[in-house]
Amino acid sequence: MNEYLIEIAKMADISAIASLFTESFKDSVLHHCGGKLPKPQAMRDVFLLVYQAEPTSAFVARTRQGKLVGYCFAPAALSRLWLKAIAGGHIFKWIWRWLSGQYGFGFYPLKIIVYNKFAFLRSAATPTKAANARILSIAVAKEARSQGVAGKLMSAALENFRAVGAKRVRLEVRPDNLPAIKVYHKQGFVEAGFTNDSQGPWLIMFKEME
Repeated sequence: MNEYLIEIAKMADISAIASLFTESFKDSVLHHCGGKLPKPQAMRDVFLLVYQAEPTSAFVARTRQGKLVGYCFAPAALSRLWLKAIAGGHIFKWIWRWLSGQYGFGFYPLKIIVYNKFAFLRSAATPTKAANARILSIAVAKEARSQGVAGKLMSAALENFRAVGAKRVRLEVRPDNLPAIKVYHKQGFVEAGFTNDSQGPWLIMFKEME
């Protein structure tokens, strides 16, 4: 079994993280972007926002040779991300790049993206399903799966949540993603209902921090 290093992500990792996300969730990306992959700039911009909003909550897994094989974005204050998107000018930059064709998709995919974001916001606003701390996105490269990498990334994220005093952590996962759900159960997450987007249901899971 290979050894992997878990550490806080760097700005220079954004491109590799965006590529890993696209590779790991290709079907979802195709669905959101009208059946074709967007230009790399689109995913890089999304992850750049998440990283800049809370840099110490982004973790990566690397081989001993330095190759990035996994990541986990786990903001302790999701509201900070929305504030950064507006106050940091990210939304205006995204609009300009979309209009100028730098993202490689048209208006229809934009409608799907907006619809799904509002669906998640409605779910997050429900008091029994609210949590500002999130496991927002986590992925592991195919060659590094089934080797405990996801669990190690989750452990790093949870340790950070404890350090900053987070009380409750939420994540969403597709109900048929049984390997991921198994990892989350091991980390102490429990099922707490469902939410839906244009692709179908998401299982909501919570962990009450000690």
